Amino acid sequence: MFLTGCSIASELVAPTANFALGLYDANTYVSKDCMWYKTVVLTPETKEWISSNNPPDYLVRDLSAIAKNNDLAKELCSEKK
Repeated sequence: MFLTGCSIASELVAPTANFALGLYDANTYVSKDCMWYKTVVLTPETKEWISSNNPPDYLVRDLSAIAKNNDLAKELCSEKK
């Protein structure tokens, strides 16, 4: 078990060092993430329910986190022209 942990740690040294020194292509890492990422889109029914009801604070916080995440994904994953 100890040997397995050591071999995994040694495999992470080079990528971690490259990342720390900035010797990586950030666009490659972002594009790999964007291949599986899909923004969260609320259905019209959900939007209607939220606007016609008084949602609890925890729901508003969750929706705010989703909106921020969607904005970040839009910024990072949109096609740059």
